[in-house]
Amino acid sequence: MRVPRSPAALVRCRAFAGILLLVGTAAQAAFTVNAPWVRPTTERAVTEAYMLLTSTEDAVLKEVRSTLATSVVMRAAGSGARTFPQLSLPAGVPVLLAPDSVHLVLRGLAHPLRTGERVPLVLTIETSDGSRQQISVNAEVRMSAPTEDPQRARKR
Repeated sequence: MRVPRSPAALVRCRAFAGILLLVGTAAQAAFTVNAPWVRPTTERAVTEAYMLLTSTEDAVLKEVRSTLATSVVMRAAGSGARTFPQLSLPAGVPVLLAPDSVHLVLRGLAHPLRTGERVPLVLTIETSDGSRQQISVNAEVRMSAPTEDPQRARKR
């Protein structure tokens, strides 16, 4: 690497380094939501939503909302299972919301959900420094996880 010798070149290098430092400190945690889906319903009562969540830093899923449900809760699997006020998202560890695991329960649906429809969800994520992000998710109404589709195709 060539070291600048003139005072003007040193000032430019220091300014550039300062800009890089500011950009680095302003970066937020990255969250990914993979394969979101919702079970279809025949009535307006209740359904469940599933997905795979990953965060680049320790965070917490604080709240989930949908314009198609009066409430959304995080719940463990099984009948009589407890609800959670929040869900931990450890850095770099995929957290699967699935039928036999923790999942989202949408209550008070605006209308029955048919296969192929989309359900808007808004996830509120809080990082360890207290900052919050809202992530919009457009989950497909379907009978099974999108990740199961390739497995079914191979079995045919």
